[in-house]
Amino acid sequence: MEARDQEPGHLPHGGGRRLRQTDQGRGLGGDHQPRRRVHPRQRRDLGRRRVQQRHPHRRVEPVHREHPLSPAEEDSPGEPEQPPSRSWSDWIAKLATWVAPTTLLTALLFFFGYAYTSSLYSYFGIDAGTIGFATQDLLLRSSPALYVPAGVALCGALLGALGYHVATRAAGGGAAGTRTVRLACLALAALVVPLLVLGFLAGFEVFDAGPMGTPLLIGGGLLLAVLARMMYVRGTGAPYPLTGERAALGISVAIIVLCAFWAVGGYAQQKGTADAEQLAHHLYRRPAVVLDTSERLHLGWSGVRETVLSDVEQGARFHYRYEGLRLLAHAGGRMFLIPRTWTWETGNGLIVPFDDTVRVAFHPG
Repeated sequence: MEARDQEPGHLPHGGGRRLRQTDQGRGLGGDHQPRRRVHPRQRRDLGRRRVQQRHPHRRVEPVHREHPLSPAEEDSPGEPEQPPSRSWSDWIAKLATWVAPTTLLTALLFFFGYAYTSSLYSYFGIDAGTIGFATQDLLLRSSPALYVPAGVALCGALLGALGYHVATRAAGGGAAGTRTVRLACLALAALVVPLLVLGFLAGFEVFDAGPMGTPLLIGGGLLLAVLARMMYVRGTGAPYPLTGERAALGISVAIIVLCAFWAVGGYAQQKGTADAEQLAHHLYRRPAVVLDTSERLHLGWSGVRETVLSDVEQGARFHYRYEGLRLLAHAGGRMFLIPRTWTWETGNGLIVPFDDTVRVAFHPG
């Protein structure tokens, strides 16, 4: 029989055994398993163990790991670690841990309420500290001074978010969109310098810009600068803020927040004065007061009528009645009364204790 017809196991010189070993190594009918990928750390440990076996007297320093390798790390090759990047939510959460939102909101409402109340009653010649409003009263009185500023701030935030979204979409559309975004950012940046110059001139009283002119000009100029820079950087695809701009961004945001508080405080004072003028021309909206006293007050005010209660029985406590008064405020156990014909030029005010020494009757109109 020829050699090519013989079985592999009958080949001379052990050829069949070599063929079976070769076939098993090549996967021709053998149980061959794929080679497992070894992590670089495990390869170093294996090398150290081999050196220890070959040279028993050589000391090999062990490798101490703080955390064991996970299955994903064992099967995957080593990759360089990237430093974690903080998002805007992380910064906001960190700021919220520094300042309690409830405390900050209460302080702001108290400040705006006091500014509004002080301006309102100063028009009638009465200091808000003299009236002695409680903290809760001032918090409730802050609402008229916050509706318009809060609405304007929310509308501005909405416009800024829409502009940022449009700029991001345009920058991702190609070179033409990126060029358009950059031109728009340069146009916004061109408005920053005139606004800042006008704001500083108004702050030094070179011209009268009103109680809100200076903070609006300075804060608005810095806000436009921040928005223009943000859209310009985002147009290039880089994250904002850049590493070297974080300090400048933090200072700019602090100045913008300060100018916002300044502007809202000025608006609260202006709103209080406007409401006081409106109230002075419509005093019929305040409750009418009939005041009975045991002693004569000698007011002599225009529009206030004094009546002697002569028909009361002997030994009555109250002997005089005053009509034509309006209730301006009530706080701290005292009433602040003004005549119904009060004017800013000739008006006066009366403080009466709200206790058993007087008798008070209220009626509308």
